[in-house]
Amino acid sequence: MRRHFERVHPECKDKPTDFFRRKCIELGKVQKCISYHSKTVNEKALMTSYLVSYRIAQAGEAHTVAENLIKPCVKDIIECKFDEKAAKGIDTIPLSNDTTS
Repeated sequence: MRRHFERVHPECKDKPTDFFRRKCIELGKVQKCISYHSKTVNEKALMTSYLVSYRIAQAGEAHTVAENLIKPCVKDIIECKFDEKAAKGIDTIPLSNDTTS
């Protein structure tokens, strides 16, 4: 491991151990932030799926209308109003007949 460190990262071989401890702590904070964000996005997508399914059930429509009509329409609206990146977020919402019924 020492040989790898000295050959691949020669600029860091003279750094004090406190430097690496700080880097480790910073990395841990970033990983927690990313984990929290991805978990929040998945929960929001699931809640969105539930709300759409609920409204479809209230209207007495078939659940296939969500994937065949509502999702493409919402994606078009988001893409026109915001941008393509935001519209790709719509794809994370599970609206197929198998996941919402």
